[in-house]
Amino acid sequence: MQNDFDVWNELKKKIEISTDEPIGFPQEGEVWMCSLGKNIGYEQNGANDNFSRPVLVVKKFNNHMFWSVPLSTKQKRFDFYFNFTDPDSKKVSAILAQMKLVSIKRLKRKLYDLPKDTLIDIKAKLQKFLK
Repeated sequence: MQNDFDVWNELKKKIEISTDEPIGFPQEGEVWMCSLGKNIGYEQNGANDNFSRPVLVVKKFNNHMFWSVPLSTKQKRFDFYFNFTDPDSKKVSAILAQMKLVSIKRLKRKLYDLPKDTLIDIKAKLQKFLK
């Protein structure tokens, strides 16, 4: 496990100094692969060599940072999960409790656009969850 943290820390340093920007700036409702890293406890980790996982862009603040919600292929019936089917007909969950401010430096590639009605439903559930 220690080695995973060491590998992530080295990759994180490379991401920070990189001048590469994603092709296009993320917009609300888009799903991107994002290097989330090796995290602690039950926080969602990224996977594979670049510690990435899909995230939903929930709220864009500027061309450098946005709120994201990590996505999972495991659907659960908790009030902080929003289960839906993606455009490829795959079962997906947005893990609302793990919303995170993210820099565009972490983005790898855009995967798809979420249907507008699904984004509206996710935001409504997120607002309800935050009350």
